[in-house]
Amino acid sequence: MHRKRKTSCGDVKGWLWGNPKFEIRNLCMGGRVGISHLYSMLASSLRRPFCGALLDYLRAPSHPTRHPSPARPRSHRQPSIISAGRAIVPLIFCGLLLTPLACGNGDGATGLRVDDGPVDRSLPDGVSAGGAVIDPSALLYDAAEFPRFDLEIGPDELAALEKKPRAYVPATFRYRNEVVHRVGVRLKGEYSFQPITGKAAFKFKFDEFVPGQRFRGLRRMTFNNSMEDPSHIAERLSYLVFRNAELPAPRANNATVYVNGEFYGVYVNVETEDEVFLARWFDSNEGNLYEELGQHWLPGNEEDFELETNKTINDRRDLTDLFAAVRDADDATFLEDVAHILDTEAYLRYCALEGIVNQWDGYAYSSYGPSNYRLYHDPSIGRFTLIPWGMDMSMNADFGVANIDLFAPKSPLLKRCLSGPSCTAVYRQVIAEEADRFEALEIAKVAEQAYDQIRGELYLDSRKGHTNDRCDEAFGEVHEFVRQRPVSVRSQL
Repeated sequence: MHRKRKTSCGDVKGWLWGNPKFEIRNLCMGGRVGISHLYSMLASSLRRPFCGALLDYLRAPSHPTRHPSPARPRSHRQPSIISAGRAIVPLIFCGLLLTPLACGNGDGATGLRVDDGPVDRSLPDGVSAGGAVIDPSALLYDAAEFPRFDLEIGPDELAALEKKPRAYVPATFRYRNEVVHRVGVRLKGEYSFQPITGKAAFKFKFDEFVPGQRFRGLRRMTFNNSMEDPSHIAERLSYLVFRNAELPAPRANNATVYVNGEFYGVYVNVETEDEVFLARWFDSNEGNLYEELGQHWLPGNEEDFELETNKTINDRRDLTDLFAAVRDADDATFLEDVAHILDTEAYLRYCALEGIVNQWDGYAYSSYGPSNYRLYHDPSIGRFTLIPWGMDMSMNADFGVANIDLFAPKSPLLKRCLSGPSCTAVYRQVIAEEADRFEALEIAKVAEQAYDQIRGELYLDSRKGHTNDRCDEAFGEVHEFVRQRPVSVRSQL
């Protein structure tokens, strides 16, 4: 629905991994991580005009019976650079391995880079139909992985985080044998906030102190402490439900975090919603991304939405146009009246999924005002889309409603929409479809696997703020909720 892809140097890496013309897997020692760095060198050293042609070559059949990839139309005649280069491509590749060119990757980024190659949404994130890994960040968020991340923070920087926890300080970031120096780290959280002496939640900016620095293509990462979700899995499961519905949502799994060698606990490793994230879901990542600050979509509230991108330009006319369209829309024809500026299909699915996962602290069903979402304006189509965030209160009723009534929203917009029979009929159909999709996901089994994965380390997490029995109890509540939720939802139709 939101996917876009264009050929870039990053595509080369995935094709090199499995391409029979090179069999790079047998070329080097050191395993996948070392090879991933090697691929990054190649992708960032080749100039863009050459990369598209090289990728054509890699995609060309090695044998008449092997079919070319359908990802890119091909002419009967090879590009001239390929015709000339068939014999020397391996030599160029090997030369680049030894002496990478210092020409950059076109956007000033260094380190590992995220690819813009096509991803089949029916396959795990970051895996192509041929089985090649085309996104170096995919492994970090793979549901089957339980990664460990180590942070090295100096004494002066620790003291600075105690005084100003939301100001970035430099730190060293480690994952397996990969090390990134001078990474910006700060603390995060509102009600879940913990100081650095407790189970602090972390935000990372890899380019805060080193311009253009990346880690596996990422500019930022987020580790949530799950203080408000004793199960530690509800947030990652909720994002999975959104992604399964082909709505833009972060990838997430769990991870262990160590600070200066000390075990800080089990965290939720959530993909940060930034330009890199937007590029994975939208035709353009150059639009305005807004964070809600608890205000409704009303004219005059534009400054109450925090601009996450394009901060220097700070042009909020797109938000003004959205609020005006909402204000002027007729309730009876609400969907039609705002369709030119709001992706109404995605909007209704978003609201339905918030209700289905029992996100009572979000946009559509919160009794405390709109919260925990992002709003993105895709300039390629001129329409807004909602993106979920802060889903740690979903799939439970510790402070909210056990089973949200999907036809009793709190959002003024959704209320207006559902006041008309046309919108109500469409919403009812959307809910039915998403209930079926939710059930087909067999998320109760996914929950069992996720909790079994983290249980041992979670029991050892002395900073988590909950007893082990409470964590087990919370898992049981999540498991029971997702098991019975499709039946509960269908009873409302």
